[in-house]
Amino acid sequence: MSRRDGPDGGVAVGFVDDHPAVLQGLVQHLRAALPEITATHTASDVAGLVAGLGASGRIDLVVLDIQLGDRSVPEHNVAALRRHGARVLLYSQETRASVVARCLQAGAFGIVSKSEPLDVMTEAVRCVLRGEPHLNADWAAAIRADTQRQQPTFAPREEEALRLYALGLPVTSVATRMYVAPATVKEYLLRVRRKYADAGRDATSKTDLLFRAIEDGLIDPPRPR
Repeated sequence: MSRRDGPDGGVAVGFVDDHPAVLQGLVQHLRAALPEITATHTASDVAGLVAGLGASGRIDLVVLDIQLGDRSVPEHNVAALRRHGARVLLYSQETRASVVARCLQAGAFGIVSKSEPLDVMTEAVRCVLRGEPHLNADWAAAIRADTQRQQPTFAPREEEALRLYALGLPVTSVATRMYVAPATVKEYLLRVRRKYADAGRDATSKTDLLFRAIEDGLIDPPRPR
């Protein structure tokens, strides 16, 4: 594992990939494109990255290869990094929508294919650092086509609240558009979260709700800025 420390207040980014050449090229590109990245950490597996950071090591975002040579479970890797406080951006040649969907359900903020230009990765990192998801239309369509998931049935007002909230509106704005009180919107969203939980699909955060709505075809993925 390697580490470069930057000044306080900068962004710390981790990279987990078992191909050294890929790691080196990606780190160099992002450090040049995003000067706010002042510390980088690399490892061939998630355990190595977390161990190298230590108990108090700060990491803002991790670019994670889905399929690693240690045969670790992809969604378990995502969950471990999320527990450490890092946002996770998947970077992979994985083509199975079900695998990607499980990683998103575990808390990943999006995916970039290794076949895409590095500029796409740059924009994806910017999105995730802002707390926004990155999921292109092709992946959204593939995940929607995955028939292994269970889609809840929502009442019309629950679905309306989900759509508006997942698109980025605060609860107060959703309430204004729906002509109801904010407390009513919160109740609708609570019901939505419960129904997703009953279906075995995490929806505890606003980002989770966005991905669930994209997966179920309720909204389109956000366009890159």
